[in-house]
Amino acid sequence: MSEPPIDSPTKTTTRGLRFWVIIAALLLATFEAAVEQTALSTALPTIAKDLDSDDPSWIANVFMIASAAAIPWSGGCAQIFGRKGVFLAGVGGFALGSIICAVAKTSTQMLAGRGIQGAGGGIIFAIVEIILSDMVPLAERGLYQGMFSAIWSIASACGPLLGGAFASFNYRLLFWINVPISFICALVCIFFMQLKGPEDNMREKLKKMDWLGNLIFIPSISVLILGLVWGGADYPWRSARVIATIVCGAAGLVLWVVVEKRYVANPTVPFEAMMKKTCVIGLLTTGLHGIVAMAVLYCWPAYFQSAKAESVIRSSIDYLPVALLISPLAMGTGISVNVLGTYKAQNIIGWVIITVGVGLLALMKETTSTVGWVLIPMIVAIGIGIDYAAPVYPVLAPLPPSIAGQALAFQMLVRTFGNVLGISVGLTAMTNMLGQKLPREYLAMVPNGVTGAYASIPMIPDLDEPLKLEVRRAFAQSLRVVWLVMIPIAGIGLLLSCFMESLPLTTETDEVSHLKLCL
Repeated sequence: MSEPPIDSPTKTTTRGLRFWVIIAALLLATFEAAVEQTALSTALPTIAKDLDSDDPSWIANVFMIASAAAIPWSGGCAQIFGRKGVFLAGVGGFALGSIICAVAKTSTQMLAGRGIQGAGGGIIFAIVEIILSDMVPLAERGLYQGMFSAIWSIASACGPLLGGAFASFNYRLLFWINVPISFICALVCIFFMQLKGPEDNMREKLKKMDWLGNLIFIPSISVLILGLVWGGADYPWRSARVIATIVCGAAGLVLWVVVEKRYVANPTVPFEAMMKKTCVIGLLTTGLHGIVAMAVLYCWPAYFQSAKAESVIRSSIDYLPVALLISPLAMGTGISVNVLGTYKAQNIIGWVIITVGVGLLALMKETTSTVGWVLIPMIVAIGIGIDYAAPVYPVLAPLPPSIAGQALAFQMLVRTFGNVLGISVGLTAMTNMLGQKLPREYLAMVPNGVTGAYASIPMIPDLDEPLKLEVRRAFAQSLRVVWLVMIPIAGIGLLLSCFMESLPLTTETDEVSHLKLCL
């Protein structure tokens, strides 16, 4: 049996200061990028008013579109050019976009900044996972994977709080704060990450780039997400504009998969190698988890603001029991994989709890007591926390370490797309039911009628009785439909997880790209 590489961590390796400084920087980069996905939910009205924006939703949406478009591309670039340059491009692009947003005087300038920021965030999401896979073999990654899953969930919880806090005195600080954070992460990358990258010259590297695949993928995913964001919000789902964008985007992605599998020498996503049952199940359950988790994380705070008629800040505080529970469960799941050496049971248990949890959420009413709205959502939060961390193992277990980076980038894309679907499906289900339940008197007060019902939530606390109670009840009943829609989606995730194989976890890292660390 051959000796492991001297710089490849094993279970007996003592990891020193350099290792933990890099981990801290990766966590910090993940947090700053992830928090931007939710922070604008509370700051957006203030930003829109200051910039006189006619369609403020795009300030949030453009971030998601740019992020999704950049994720697989960054995975391919990391494989060809090495990790260091891609990480610096990610934090640099994120900082540049943040600066543009911070100094923006018009909504167009803000949109440009958010697009650049989103692309940088997408690169960060992908490259952080890739670098982690280089540093720690899959068999030992449980604790670390749990840490990053915890950071994601903490960022999702803190985003609305931070956005509301900054918006209360100066929303531009929400963007300026990213600049020193990005600078610290870049310094760590330059001085601490001693990387062994590909040794090809620049011409050879450029030849290996998947130009054709990215030329198809980037506009296709952008158009598809555009249709999903439009549907039920800006335009009816049956409108020609929504149908055309969704059909064209989906057709483009099908073409991209065919091209990647058959016609590209160095594909961004190695579909041929990833077509293993357990890997595919891991990817599918990742997407399904993204749908359910984002529907809960996005719509549950709306329960407090609408059915309970609370302020944005108060709803963020009442949401904390859910958010704070997700983080330790994600970390605990990773640790359990380390200790037990298996991941299938954790995936199944997570989906069982999610399925039961979203079913119990359907019991929530506008009159539910404090004990009820604290304890019942904590059940689904436990399941979400478990399956934040668990799916990465079935995705990577069947694959060689050499393509782990590309697989992780694709998994991040699947999760991001699931998040977009979760918001779209959740808001559509709620809006459709609001059209039936809201009093006509209230709809007459709402700009754009039913379409603007969700945006009208801040009006509820100021309504007079009995109209206020009728509106609160209508929102509670409409949110119930969201949870009912999530039950079969969670059930599919549970069914799929039963069919994944429990494979041994590799103790190796990618010998071509792994970090040369003084551990």
